[in-house]
Amino acid sequence: MSKDSKTLVVAIFNQLRVLRETVTLLEAVDETEVDSLRGAQTVDVDGAVHLSFMKLQDQIAAMEETLATIAEATGEIPKL
Repeated sequence: MSKDSKTLVVAIFNQLRVLRETVTLLEAVDETEVDSLRGAQTVDVDGAVHLSFMKLQDQIAAMEETLATIAEATGEIPKL
């Protein structure tokens, strides 16, 4: 377990945390703007947009889990 490798793992976790926070902010902004874009659409816009943001959050969580698995396997972090 090198110091450089551990530093990179921490940096990636921090980037994923920032990405998660930014996606949450974008969802909040989009929720306020969707009404002005709706028009005469028949699709459940709110549900579709919310589902898309949930998928993004799930994918970020999957990246975090994968990174944790790699870090654990390489000894960067202790076994959980």
